[in-house]
Amino acid sequence: MGARVMRRVRGPMFCGALAFVLAGLLLGVGLSAGAGAGAGDSARRHAANATFRASLISQCVAVADPARTPALAFDATPLPFELATGAEPGTRPRCRRDELRLLRLQALSIGGERTYVRRGGCALPCVVRQATVHVPASALERPVSLLPVSARNGNGAPVAGCDRVAYNAPQHVGPALRRMYYKTPAELRRRRNAGRSGGDGARWSNYGNPGATYASGGRAASPYNYLLWNLPRTRRGLLPGGGIIEATLPAGMRLSLCRGERLTLPAFDRRGTRNGHVNFGYAKVRGATPGSGSYAIFGWVLLGYRYMDDAYTATTIGGAPP
Repeated sequence: MGARVMRRVRGPMFCGALAFVLAGLLLGVGLSAGAGAGAGDSARRHAANATFRASLISQCVAVADPARTPALAFDATPLPFELATGAEPGTRPRCRRDELRLLRLQALSIGGERTYVRRGGCALPCVVRQATVHVPASALERPVSLLPVSARNGNGAPVAGCDRVAYNAPQHVGPALRRMYYKTPAELRRRRNAGRSGGDGARWSNYGNPGATYASGGRAASPYNYLLWNLPRTRRGLLPGGGIIEATLPAGMRLSLCRGERLTLPAFDRRGTRNGHVNFGYAKVRGATPGSGSYAIFGWVLLGYRYMDDAYTATTIGGAPP
């Protein structure tokens, strides 16, 4: 009799718990498709810097005009170049000549339009280094198939105490950052894709002021850097699948730095000898959706670096915008 009663009680409890879990999963899927999906309502205790729980975080999508696709910064500023297909980096997937490689981690509302992050970079032999920027959905032949929020493995999640105001200043990056690598030759040899990515692509300057190298049509380059989901290293060594970009931040962008969330990571020369360090901080950045107010996303941003015995170079400024 007692056993039969216990079975009757456990049934509804189990169904209720299952319904709660399923509801949470559905909520996570819905958030991944929304503007500022990284914001959420609850804050983590500490910022994550982890490998994603999905290997295929990119997708190839055809564009309406393979020769001219708009490139946007997170504040909706049009960048001084257009994107051209035909030399996309990466082999998983390998994109066709009329496609862009787009990240499946999040869609953001920028300037009132749904956008995705184009995953740039360069594979050796490097034909052309591709910019990592925001691409409007209207320029694509079809939407990107987004991953559930759980695939992020905590990367980009909100944390509490993000109240120190600073402003992005990638224009302060100097040439020394190009001599600072985040992979040693030994680490490159241990990686299966070393022959395709190459040591030249493992520079900390990739996250410094990449906007300085991109301009077309006689227009001046526009300084920008990135908010990152995760970093290419941890304090213990390389992070597989790290260095993935969440947003392209123009110079002067307001940042809300999170208290206690800092990472100091080593830099090396081409021979693998330590030649300095870089500092990253976790930050909240606000975007705006016309008619719907603002939203927040969270991620890592370069705060500054020190090369050899040179003076420290800050790439964010407190107080008034630069």
